[in-house]
Amino acid sequence: MGKLGKETKKLLLAITIICLVSFLLAVGISFLLTKNFQHELLLHDYGVSGYQLNHEDELQISAFTSLPNENDIERGREALASIGYDETTSMRFLPAVQTYRNQTVLSIFALLVFLFGAIYLSLFLYLQRQHKAFSNAENTIRQFLDGNTTSRIECSQAGDWYSLFHAINEMATILSAHAENQRQTKEFLQDIISDVSHQIKTPLSALKMYHEIIESHKDDAATVSSFTEKSQREIKRMEDVIYTLLKLARLDAGIIQMEKAEENVSILMQDVLERFETWAEREHKTITLSGKEDVILSCDALWVSEAIGNIIKNALEHTETGGHIGVEWSQSPLMTQIEISDDGKGIHPEDLYNIFKRFYRSRLSSDIHGIGLGLPLAKSIVEAHGGTISVTSTPGMGTTFTLNFINLTNE
Repeated sequence: MGKLGKETKKLLLAITIICLVSFLLAVGISFLLTKNFQHELLLHDYGVSGYQLNHEDELQISAFTSLPNENDIERGREALASIGYDETTSMRFLPAVQTYRNQTVLSIFALLVFLFGAIYLSLFLYLQRQHKAFSNAENTIRQFLDGNTTSRIECSQAGDWYSLFHAINEMATILSAHAENQRQTKEFLQDIISDVSHQIKTPLSALKMYHEIIESHKDDAATVSSFTEKSQREIKRMEDVIYTLLKLARLDAGIIQMEKAEENVSILMQDVLERFETWAEREHKTITLSGKEDVILSCDALWVSEAIGNIIKNALEHTETGGHIGVEWSQSPLMTQIEISDDGKGIHPEDLYNIFKRFYRSRLSSDIHGIGLGLPLAKSIVEAHGGTISVTSTPGMGTTFTLNFINLTNE
C-alpha cells in the first residue's frame, strides 16, 4: 500500500492495543472460569462423598443423581480434607480442571484470533481501497496543478471519499473557469494595447515629421498651412481610432448595457440618412430608404444607428460618383431584417471572411483613409442586440449587408 499516513498508523496502533488488552482480559477470564469450575467440581465431590457417608444403606447411584444438601457437602468436605483434597489442592493434581482450563483458553483465544483477524483483514482491504482512491486523486490533482485543467477525480461511487472528490472537482471547475476568464481578459488587454499602439504609431510619426517641416519653414505660410491641415487630419484619425477602440473594448468587456426601447425603424433610418445626405450630395450619390413606416424594433437607438451608419459610410467610401445606396427593412413574426446595399466596387471573395476583423485592409483596396474598425464595431453592436450580420458581394456589381434581429421584448 505504500507509506502509511499518520492517521492510519494511529488507527492500527489503537486496534493493536485493543487486541493486546483483549488477550490479557481473555487470560483473566479463563483464570476466573477455571477457578469457578474447580470450585463447582469440589462441591460436587464433597456432595458425592458426604452422600455416600450419610446414606450407606442406599444405592450408590443416588450419590451422583440426587441433589446434595448442606449436611452431605459439609460431611464430604471434612472427609476429603482429611486426605488432603480441598480448595488449596493444586490445579496440577486435578486433570479435569487442567483440561477445562486449556479448552477454555484455547476457545477464547481462537475466537479472539478470528475476530481480530477478520477486523485486520477488513481494515487492510479498506485501507488498500482508500490508498488507491487517494493515490489516483493525488495524481489527478498534480496533473491539474501541472496545467491539465481538464483533469478530474473519478468519483462515480458513493461514500465520504467520493463526496470529497466531487467537491474538489467542483472547485477545480470553478478555478478553471476563473483561470480561463483571466486568460481571456489578459489576451483582450494585450490585443487592445497592440491595436492601439499599432494604429497610433503611424499618425504620431507623421505628426512628428509635419512638426519638423513646419519648424523648418516658419516663414513659408503656404507650407505651414498645408502641413497644419495634414496634422489636423492625423489628429482626427487618432481620435477616431481611440474612440472606436474604446467602444469596441467596452462592448467586448460587457460594460455597456443596451438600453432597449420600442423604436420606429423608419424614423431611425431617416435620422441615419440625415447624417450622410451632405456627403452623398457632394459626391453626387443617392441614398434611398424603403420599408413600412409601422415597423417597430426593440433596440438601443443610438448604438443601432451607429452600426447602420458605419455600414452606410463604408458604402459611400467604396461607391463611385453617381452611385446608389439603398436601405430596406422588413419584418416577419420572427425577426426584423435591415438590408444596406450599394452598386459599388464590390468585395473580392478572399476578403469576405475578413472584413469584420479589426484593422483588416484588403491588398486589393485603394482606400487609404479607412482604419478598418467601422464594420467590426457594427458587428459587435448587432451581436450585442442578439442579432446577426452577414454580407454578400459580387466584384464590380455591389455589396449587400443584411442585419437580422430576433423579435424579442426589451426586457
